[in-house]
Amino acid sequence: MTANPILLSCTEPHLSFSLYRGAAILSTFFPESIIERERSPKKAYFLQAFLLFRIFFAIMEAIKPGGALMQTTMYMLTEASPYMMSFVIVTEQNNCIVVDGGRPEDMPLLKEYVGGRHISAWFLTHAHCDHITGIMSEMEKNGLADFDLEKLYYHFPDYDEWMKHVDEAPNPDYMRRELNEQIPRFNRLVPCLGDRVHIAEQGEHYEFDEVKVDVLYTTHEGLYANPMNDSSMVFKVTTPRKTVLFLGDLGPDGGDILFDESRHLLKSDIVQMAHHGHECVQMHVYAEILPEACMWCARDWLYAEPEIPDWLKDRQKLRKRGRIRMYGVALTRKWMDLLGAKTHYVTANGTQTILL
Repeated sequence: MTANPILLSCTEPHLSFSLYRGAAILSTFFPESIIERERSPKKAYFLQAFLLFRIFFAIMEAIKPGGALMQTTMYMLTEASPYMMSFVIVTEQNNCIVVDGGRPEDMPLLKEYVGGRHISAWFLTHAHCDHITGIMSEMEKNGLADFDLEKLYYHFPDYDEWMKHVDEAPNPDYMRRELNEQIPRFNRLVPCLGDRVHIAEQGEHYEFDEVKVDVLYTTHEGLYANPMNDSSMVFKVTTPRKTVLFLGDLGPDGGDILFDESRHLLKSDIVQMAHHGHECVQMHVYAEILPEACMWCARDWLYAEPEIPDWLKDRQKLRKRGRIRMYGVALTRKWMDLLGAKTHYVTANGTQTILL
């Protein structure tokens, strides 16, 4: 049984504690200088009693009477695979919301952070391998039996309908490959969940404990140059203290539609950078979001990507394929600096814990 990850920790002078799910782990330590100075057993006893008194009140401030966390906590999981996206939000009532989950090799870490909790909602942003092959592998293995799932939320392109429009795409072969990459397999597997599935629609609103979710964008027909990324579901998470915008892998064209249709709803405290920070929505979208903090699902090699990496240097070829306004992470980082974002959470630095 994997131990639940640390949810809250703090340190007092000469005493530290970590709060796990419903249990506080205490450790005391006394530097040699203090031991030498406090040779009296009575003084040492009172010092320990004082520190335990301090830590008791710290714990009481951190938890509710029922043992639930006082503050919603989000974990941005680091990669076990080359690149991916995976988030776990733990509510005040100790339930979970999962976003994507990554690839099969990312599942052990996801299970560790879910920690056996009830999953009120699992959101899939779009049908690319680095976002949904993990959950598909679990469906294939045992029908997702390792997770206590209430409902799966997604909105992927209608395969049969979109295949009718392949020849309308700037690059028909690319669109055909995109549609065939994951959607047929997903469509074969998802019936194992029965009625635990919901096709999300733009404008829908959900509530899970204190967490509210608003869907701002789903698949739009006609975006065939970058079909899977531009079909990303965009949703805004609102807690009593913070707002977080998830952009999935939305590209420039999808970003324009999001801006046109939902501009007034975009402002958020924290943003998940679209498409790992490159080839993504443009600066005007981020300017409307105007985040204090940015979440980059990017390994070190990707976070250090130049403005125009090798595969984006043939600009004429990109224009012919309808994939203009595609740039590397360095340019997106410049945008966020200009917009005044002060905090950057990067998966290259390990799993990130964010209090909401």
